[in-house]
Amino acid sequence: MARFLPKTAFTRAALIVGLVIGLSQGVTLWFFARNAYLPGIREYARLTALQAELVFPPDGDASLGQRLGETTGIVPGTPPSFGEPRTLVLSRPVMDRFREELSARLGEDATVRLEDDRQPILWVTAPSFQGGWLRVPMSFFRDYDRYLLLGWGVTVPLLAVIGGLLIARSLNRPLRRLARVALKVGRGEAVPVLDDSIGPTEIQAVNRAFNRMTSQLQQAQRDRALLLAGVSHDLRTPLTRLRLSAEFLDDEEMSQGIIADIEDMDAILDQFIAFIRDGADEQPDYENLNSLIDEVVAKYPLEKLRIHQEDVPRLMLKRLTVKRMLSNLITNALKYGAPPVEITTEVDDNALRLTVRDHGKGVREQDIPLLLQPFSRGEMARTLSGSGLGLAIVKRIVDMHHGEMVLDNHPRGGLRVRIRFPVTGQLVQPETLSAGVR
Repeated sequence: MARFLPKTAFTRAALIVGLVIGLSQGVTLWFFARNAYLPGIREYARLTALQAELVFPPDGDASLGQRLGETTGIVPGTPPSFGEPRTLVLSRPVMDRFREELSARLGEDATVRLEDDRQPILWVTAPSFQGGWLRVPMSFFRDYDRYLLLGWGVTVPLLAVIGGLLIARSLNRPLRRLARVALKVGRGEAVPVLDDSIGPTEIQAVNRAFNRMTSQLQQAQRDRALLLAGVSHDLRTPLTRLRLSAEFLDDEEMSQGIIADIEDMDAILDQFIAFIRDGADEQPDYENLNSLIDEVVAKYPLEKLRIHQEDVPRLMLKRLTVKRMLSNLITNALKYGAPPVEITTEVDDNALRLTVRDHGKGVREQDIPLLLQPFSRGEMARTLSGSGLGLAIVKRIVDMHHGEMVLDNHPRGGLRVRIRFPVTGQLVQPETLSAGVR
């Protein structure tokens, strides 16, 4: 049942207002019919039955019937040619009720036809009328003009629904504004301060609470970035001293091992800094992905790479951030997989597709989702040291550019990373990478 309900508060408000007004109109019409139309119908049915007793029997009182006709307008006559019976929706209940009342008073089934005019006229006959007809003007129906009633029945609900929609719109606008600002907060962008002096008191309270929350989040983000930068700076100084000391060791093997460990620690610190910065301070520009790939692969041994590039359109990219993404992909493939590393670009289905594949053993299927999580690695498949941030950073950079990323094992071996960037569409900033660190 819930899936059939409208999804938006605006539509739900319109539906509720419409149902309430419709029910109110129905009750009003029922009350109006019982207290306005029903007495008139009964009175005219009584007068029609009385006129029939005076006019149609041979021994009836013709003079009294004539005076009654002059007073009520109910007189014998010849009805016009009706053709196919046609009755307005609002007139049918009146006719049916009049026929029931008249038949009860005559003790036989009466036939009623409607001559539709500004003032409707009923033509009535029954077996006892011996083929005669009575012309019954519906004066009480004229007093309550059916067109006026129809207009009232349509206009009042319409105005009520419009009023309800305006009220819902006044509530939805600040909520939509709050949703847009919340998305910016989630992406780590600078957000404007919401005005907490306008709107209902409930909306003002929500805006004040939201402003406090964004202020606290921004302060926590600044503190986290400052903490990590300080830790990175403080660690690099003793690491540099350790490296210098290791270079003077007499044991060459031990010296090279210590230097390698120090380089790994330095690389991990670089990953931490890249993770926290997230490229949020870099402005995007139209770039060619193939050109960025050429710049990145120039730093690696070409014999370990296989590059297949098609002509691709320029996209709105953050140059340094995308180069970091490409560097992480190639380094990850060489470090944890095996050369050659295949890098392919192509355009398909209105999207630019980038594929990076190594020729290693691949990763267990259950470990693949872990590779995209910060500080997680496929421990059982790739046991070398690392921070566990490489592919997590890649995933966030792909999200930053409104792309999609899929990891799987190639049928012929090796881990395959497939990235899809839409050719059309706006640059969408992701949430800051550090927002995922708790």
